[in-house]
Amino acid sequence: MTPEDRATLEWAYRVVLGFSAEDEVIVLRDLTVVTQHDHAQLKPSDSAQDALIVALAQVMKLRLTGVQVGKLRCDLVAAGMREEAANRVHDHLKDVSVGEWNRLNERINWYRDDTCLPITASTKAAGVS
Repeated sequence: MTPEDRATLEWAYRVVLGFSAEDEVIVLRDLTVVTQHDHAQLKPSDSAQDALIVALAQVMKLRLTGVQVGKLRCDLVAAGMREEAANRVHDHLKDVSVGEWNRLNERINWYRDDTCLPITASTKAAGVS
């Protein structure tokens, strides 16, 4: 899973479930989402809510590459998403502020720094955490 995948999944999780920027949310490589109070694995094939989170994350990732919001909405409808849900995704993307884009890019860089090294006594001594 790429840093962009993890950051956009985190962003979508926050939007769909109403977490604020101050709430700690982390997406692990296995699609487990960790919050201050809980952890859950996203299962888009079993849950409509998880499917919406994944769809929103995927279109957000496409938006990062420059695809226009209106085209993304049309693509969602063409792929079988109900028009009401596609409109909600479109509205979320249209309302993303410059500050949110900046935070998303910062979070992509944060996930990029995740090296998956196990934390051992030797890595702590070397200053790696």
